[in-house]
Amino acid sequence: MKAYQELAKQIVEKVGGRENVEQSWHCVTRLRFLVSDKEKIKLEEIKQLKGVIGAQFSGDQFQVIIGNQVADVFAEVEPLVGTGGTQAGSGEKKGIISSVFDFISGVFTPLIPALAGAGLLKGFLAMFVTFGWLSNQSETYLVLNMIGDGLFYFLPLFLAVTAARKIKTNEYVALALAAPMLYPTMVNAVNSGGEITSFTIFGGISIPVINYSSSVIPIILGVILLKYVSAFIKSWMPNVLTMMFTPLLSLIIVAPITLWLIGPMGTYAGNWVASGLVWLFDVAGPLAGFLVAGFMPLLIMTGMHYALVPIIFQNFASYGFDPIVSPMMLLSNVAQAGAAFAVAVRSKNSQFKQLGASTGFSALLGITEPAMYGVNMKLKKPLYLAMISAGVMGGIAAWLGIKKQVLGGLPGLFVLPAYADPLGNSYNLIMTSILFVGALLGAFVLVMIFGFKDIPAEGKQEEKSAPKVPTNPKASSASITAAATKGPINIHSPLKGQIVNLHDVSDPTFSEEAMGKGIAIEPDEDRIVSPVNGEVSIMPKSGHAIGIKGDDGEELLIHIGIETVSLKGKHFTSLVKPGDRLEIGQPLIEFDRAAIREAGLETVTMMIVTNTADYLDVLTINETGPIFEGERALTIMK
Repeated sequence: MKAYQELAKQIVEKVGGRENVEQSWHCVTRLRFLVSDKEKIKLEEIKQLKGVIGAQFSGDQFQVIIGNQVADVFAEVEPLVGTGGTQAGSGEKKGIISSVFDFISGVFTPLIPALAGAGLLKGFLAMFVTFGWLSNQSETYLVLNMIGDGLFYFLPLFLAVTAARKIKTNEYVALALAAPMLYPTMVNAVNSGGEITSFTIFGGISIPVINYSSSVIPIILGVILLKYVSAFIKSWMPNVLTMMFTPLLSLIIVAPITLWLIGPMGTYAGNWVASGLVWLFDVAGPLAGFLVAGFMPLLIMTGMHYALVPIIFQNFASYGFDPIVSPMMLLSNVAQAGAAFAVAVRSKNSQFKQLGASTGFSALLGITEPAMYGVNMKLKKPLYLAMISAGVMGGIAAWLGIKKQVLGGLPGLFVLPAYADPLGNSYNLIMTSILFVGALLGAFVLVMIFGFKDIPAEGKQEEKSAPKVPTNPKASSASITAAATKGPINIHSPLKGQIVNLHDVSDPTFSEEAMGKGIAIEPDEDRIVSPVNGEVSIMPKSGHAIGIKGDDGEELLIHIGIETVSLKGKHFTSLVKPGDRLEIGQPLIEFDRAAIREAGLETVTMMIVTNTADYLDVLTINETGPIFEGERALTIMK
């Protein structure tokens, strides 16, 4: 569609163009980019695009949250950036945890549509058998079960492709590596009832007989080894011979090692992890369920939920069901839906009413990010209340021993059949359905009872049609005029760094908001720029702070570090003076972070709206994570 083409064009342009994109892909709701230079990304402009729910950095990824239409938008993005984007490196060293999450995301995300479809089919089959609508001996059942189960049985083949694509090694050689795991010789040995326990090769290496169907870890580790072995062989193999002999030698080396060492180690390690988590839920079931279900949104925000995906697969490989991650993720999603529906009912902001209804329905079906990012997280309290509802139901689910019986399917309404016991016992499905409704209604009722601080529509007040004029006698006439005539005021970040909770700052003057509300940032660079258009009102000789009066009446204090006034100007260079005219992004102060820290002082920098009392509220855009110079940091509501 033309609308998707235009949106894709704008997104690619604002992430720095094709040359800045190293890799691009998408999940259920988000476009994901690895870029060469994060500074080229116009974050705030992307957030304002029609069709974009939100945008953020998560580790080394830049994510643009689209919602249900993400596949359509990505179809237009892909031709603009190429299949994988450029291959140039960013030059930035990734953290280990960030790299692991990014790898897991890249391996499993492409499989989500197939997993959802096949898993849903298997779920409905299990439900039909449970209620006696279909015999598991009928030919109809057998054929449909083959269609639904084929993906999961041959999962190592699919993972070989996605893992190879992620780490940029040959996908077809990776498939050839996975094929022996599911070859009839191995499968027949597994089904021999213990008559065949191993194969001996090269006169002494014992290959254990293991069931690799539906396994995850062995093939992923094997493909990683394949990449490095292939690269090593290719480095010295003559070009005229490399096409034939690099794959040959790679398979001869890597396949036996995988079947002899990596496969068994990965299988046993996965079994131990699965057993340990099942033991944890057996011992501390309700508490563990409460924590996993309740804090699932936080895991999703940080991308850590991808670390749970292999656990789901391993549980099914080890036990044939998942009693841990899947039920908790289901209850978390439906609680987010309930909170969004309550926002749709209670909010007086027409935009939030529409968003609450549409994103709540998406979350009910298992796609939770639009509701979480677009509604609940923006209003804050609905997010917290949804977490409470999910946590309570998660604790009950763990206590009752709820299990997902079929792998696959999005964690929403249509996955409920996957909780039907294939043996025909209806207890698990009935209890899951009750908890599903409980999480949905629990979040809805909590939000309706406790409410939330509504965000008025642009140019309108929360409860009144007339603008709110401040009554604070200390407010300037310019501040009063601006507050009475204009909409929300956006304040941009004065520096690049990591957001710190203002309440955690060691100086109570800031942490207790005695001077007003604002944001704290631990700087990554050695300069401060203007967050607004306005003029300098205060510029002390010490250079450690600056006061700014914005064109819309906002009064700001930027204070670099704690007790840095004691340095008497050392390590600070003022670039402006009182009365100077300022534009957004104009350099104000340069300072030496390393020298300040060597002096034993903190460098955390506060930006405070000192006339907070003149306004309805001062809202932080993000409360954690990185922030970039010029990125929108605060919104002042009038």
